[in-house]
Amino acid sequence: VRAPAHPTRRIRMGRCVLDLAAHRLVDERGNEVPVTPLEFDLLKAFAEHPNEALSRDRILNMGQQRDWDPFDRSVDLRVMRVRKKIEPDPQRPRFIRTVRNAGYVFVPDAGVAG
Repeated sequence: VRAPAHPTRRIRMGRCVLDLAAHRLVDERGNEVPVTPLEFDLLKAFAEHPNEALSRDRILNMGQQRDWDPFDRSVDLRVMRVRKKIEPDPQRPRFIRTVRNAGYVFVPDAGVAG
């Protein structure tokens, strides 16, 4: 039996907070923001690897997604959807940034504790 590594871990992600234990994303007012299981897995991968570029391959492997190929664009679509939920301006992402030829990186806001 594996105990969770961080049973009450809450991570600020842009204008929201990801609650890893409760599998929830909440906004600044405490309202739950609906996320799919795949979106939650993506946010969790970013939360567990801040400031680290994650390739599409690695993201898909972390989420234990089956049936994908190296040209799978589902990660890009998922990133676009979670940016709309957490970014103050999804067109100019500050928290989930694209790293050319590497993938995506979650950059936590150093000024805000989660």
